[in-house]
Amino acid sequence: MGLLIALRILISYKLAPVIGIFLSSEGKSARLKELHRKNAVLIRESALEMKGLMIKVGQFLSSRKDFLPDEYIEELSELQDQVPPHDFVEIRQRIIDELGAAPEDIFSEFDKEPIAAASLGQVHRAVLKDGREAAVKVQYPGIEHIIETDIRMFEFLITLLRGKMGWINLRVLHEEFSKIVRAELDYVQEGRNADKFRKNFETDERVVIPRVYWKFTSAKVLTLEFVSGIKITECAVIKASGMDCKLLVGLLAETYAKMIFVHGFFHCDPHPGNIFAAEGPTIVFVDFGMVQEISDSTRRNLRQYARAVVEYDATDIVEALEKMGFLIDGADYGAIADVTQDLIDKYRYSTPEELKALTVDDIAEELNNIRGVINNFQVPNYFILLMRTIAMLNGMAYRLNPDVNMIEIARPYIREFLWGTKEESMTQIFTSLKRKLLELIDLPAQTHAFLKKANRGELSFKLGKGDMQGMANRLTSISDVLLLVILTVNASTAALFFAFLGNQTPSLVAAGSAVLLSLLSVFRLLKK
Repeated sequence: MGLLIALRILISYKLAPVIGIFLSSEGKSARLKELHRKNAVLIRESALEMKGLMIKVGQFLSSRKDFLPDEYIEELSELQDQVPPHDFVEIRQRIIDELGAAPEDIFSEFDKEPIAAASLGQVHRAVLKDGREAAVKVQYPGIEHIIETDIRMFEFLITLLRGKMGWINLRVLHEEFSKIVRAELDYVQEGRNADKFRKNFETDERVVIPRVYWKFTSAKVLTLEFVSGIKITECAVIKASGMDCKLLVGLLAETYAKMIFVHGFFHCDPHPGNIFAAEGPTIVFVDFGMVQEISDSTRRNLRQYARAVVEYDATDIVEALEKMGFLIDGADYGAIADVTQDLIDKYRYSTPEELKALTVDDIAEELNNIRGVINNFQVPNYFILLMRTIAMLNGMAYRLNPDVNMIEIARPYIREFLWGTKEESMTQIFTSLKRKLLELIDLPAQTHAFLKKANRGELSFKLGKGDMQGMANRLTSISDVLLLVILTVNASTAALFFAFLGNQTPSLVAAGSAVLLSLLSVFRLLKK
């Protein structure tokens, strides 16, 4: 069924230009909006009928306000927490089967109407015998069969696509995704995930993770401390409560930077139905089924990659991609670095609003520009969920502030986390210093080659957005460093000269100046 829906939507967009050939520009625009709405309704209704993974797909799409048309966002947002509830008779029986007693015997209060319903289960408010409020998450009866059917359907689709799609090995992705979704069916594991997040953020009062009431938890029933808040994308309600949406975006960026770069354990299903805002401001997480752990080595490589992105360093970006397994054997690293630099120059100052305005032709042109190196790439399996998470966070942040740039917001937080352990910090400092010194040593040879080409009239230039300013800054930096190096050498020579003559005081002054100048040289090298 999912395949038929996808084909139906694809065909509708292929036919749209033909059907609207005689329409005016305004008429074509109105018809396209109508088609967006119609297809979004089709996805939403199909997801509600099929439940399981289709709802998760719809939730993911609903978070991409920075990418999808508004008609899709409006329709699919209903999948975040407005899934039709299951029959309470079956929910009650599920609780009896799992906890050994009826809900009215376990709790002093138990609301029959759920406060939220999602892809795998629904949540009921309850009150424990000791008066504590609780949120009881109950898995839908028979959902295991639906999930297994969906997994087989996606396996069939992958077979049709011959197991690959561009950079992604779909078979490996399917195996990992199946493992994660099956793990979501185990509420005991979800409870352990919640405990781990709570421990990781126990010193940060701005992040709220509910307690697990283990006495009333099983593989299909999860009982958590009741927490409340405003859905994080309801910016008007948040503003009315006195909270600042920009502060929330910053807190969201900081929280995920800690999860990824510090803890190595992150929440990877950040759709608006799972994250709320409360006074403070604080961020409240309520679902812990889909998580991802990052190994220490991967975290180190991510640090290098994030540092390179923040600093717009194409060479380091490529090196980090190689370490993380993105580049296949025999890849053309020089060509990849050139393409990476071009993309940095073109999009480093772009906002999500500008990216959303890109047309299909713009994207096709960009893909054509990188066609020469695209076959050098592969997407490692572990990275898929991280990309999905960042995409959903970007969409969420866009709702809070349309002009947001997540990299710019996360920059001060990421910088704090990038250096890692003391040993990693020293290694990074020496590596950066070595590279800069090698660049400096190679400068005379490059200058000579440049002048030879200039004399022969063989120079050619390719300047992108921001290149002129970047070139001016780089030349200024190089001249500053060269001047400092020359002064350092002169000061050192003067120190030796005075020492040879036996003049101790001038020798010490000159030696101190040499040390100071050398430190300034190192600082300038590392800064740039």
